[in-house]
Amino acid sequence: MDVVQAAVLGVVQGLTEFLPISSDGHLALVYKAFGEKPDLSFEILLHAATLIAMIVYFRHDIARLLSALSPAHKDRAADRRLLALIVLGTVVSGVVALTLSDVVEPLSESLVWVGMFFLATAALLAAAEIVYARVTRLDDPSRMSWPRAGMVGLLQGLAVLPGLSRSGSTISAGVFAGLEREQAARFSFLLGIPIITLAVGKDFVDLLGGDTRLPGLLVSAVGFAAAGLAGYAAIWWLLPFLKTHRLWGFAAYTAILGSIVLVVGLRGVA
Repeated sequence: MDVVQAAVLGVVQGLTEFLPISSDGHLALVYKAFGEKPDLSFEILLHAATLIAMIVYFRHDIARLLSALSPAHKDRAADRRLLALIVLGTVVSGVVALTLSDVVEPLSESLVWVGMFFLATAALLAAAEIVYARVTRLDDPSRMSWPRAGMVGLLQGLAVLPGLSRSGSTISAGVFAGLEREQAARFSFLLGIPIITLAVGKDFVDLLGGDTRLPGLLVSAVGFAAAGLAGYAAIWWLLPFLKTHRLWGFAAYTAILGSIVLVVGLRGVA
């Protein structure tokens, strides 16, 4: 892998981690275009960069939620309940992701499966828009029911499948649960912080144990910086965008891309 490829992969990871169009699916396609096999050690670095972008962007939200656990803030029940909903969603996500861990890598090498999961992302985003006006809107994410928060966590866990967008799945689930689009995205990103932290931590331990190896220092630094900056920019743009725009554009994009990838994959199989 050279510096240009690292920069491209970093930008793709940063943008598609937060835009509801699937980072894993896009990375799989870029690797295919480069004629390279997925570099899991490099992807650990990219995920770490986007995790840092999330923490930096939501630092005030994180501090507010954690400070609500202090006995001095007994009056902040809504923040404590929101934190508990995030914990529930994280547990559900972790169980599902671990269950699917053995099939993720083989599926990511198949354009047929990647295309199908892109189409699944499109279906979820379209379904969220269809039901949007039919579901009672909540004025605060902390008012979500426990089963609905578990549903968001379930879809986040399923999103380890390549082409099934984590943000797209959880934003859609948040809309199903009654959240406004921007609130659903905010909850999606807050929910993503602990599970991505756990995943990066596990992978980093594997890296230290010698099971994986990073590319060169310059390549790694360029990819890391590109992913972090692109990720922060994606969050900064998406949240206000969703206050005034619907999800149809993302649904159309993933439907078209998924159809193309599926046809190409099926032709290759044939």
